[in-house]
Amino acid sequence: MRKSNDVRLKITDFLSSRGISVTGTSSVGPLPGVPERFTPQVLLRDARSVICYGLPIPRGIVLAARDGLDLYWRFCNMAYRSLDAISNQLCTMLEEEGASAVPVYACFPWKLVKREFWGVLPLVYWAEQAGLGRLAKCGLLVSPDYGTRLLLGATVTTLDLKPTGKLEGDPCPPGCFDCVQVCPVHAIEKTGKVDHNLCLRYSTSNPLVAHLARDSDTKEHFSFETLLNTAGVDDHSSYSCFECLRACPLNQRFSSRTG
Repeated sequence: MRKSNDVRLKITDFLSSRGISVTGTSSVGPLPGVPERFTPQVLLRDARSVICYGLPIPRGIVLAARDGLDLYWRFCNMAYRSLDAISNQLCTMLEEEGASAVPVYACFPWKLVKREFWGVLPLVYWAEQAGLGRLAKCGLLVSPDYGTRLLLGATVTTLDLKPTGKLEGDPCPPGCFDCVQVCPVHAIEKTGKVDHNLCLRYSTSNPLVAHLARDSDTKEHFSFETLLNTAGVDDHSSYSCFECLRACPLNQRFSSRTG
């Protein structure tokens, strides 16, 4: 137990030293609505814990009077790289403690299952289990301090770490359907069901992937998933919509961490 507590403290100090203050831990296990192929045990044999962490998007970007979408796209690309580097470094640190660990990257690679997009581990579900927030109607994680302005990363490890616990309650304000009403493609239902395929196809722009997908020779030799994960990664794709973030009243308040 003492070694486990020592390692947990090292993890917290490690993440804090890299500017990450939103963290939590979940035990592994099946989750409702998540296919078995996207569970931690499939990713890492003998997995025991998922360490989740988040990096907040500046409130001013979401509320910017102009160029907010361009700023959002650029911030996300840089933040994804930072989160991915932190995940890599955390894995190295954990393996120096005698464990095995696998990074779960903030965005790519994506997997396509029945025309639905999945990450290798669906981060919002595991971050909810780890107590970073609760899922909102729009399908994004609501953090108590940052609303839906949180980009996520994670590490799966064989270490048996004490779970931080899932938050309780509905994160959305009573009777609020702002994200539902503002969605240009009606991808969000009032019940909270989200058509992620429709959302991603509308909200992400990638001229290079679109060009390659029209080429018959390219399509013959490479799957769409391969094209997406090579031509779409990093700065080769941009965002064309973040209306649900702009509309959410939880993103317009100041964080309690500001004092």
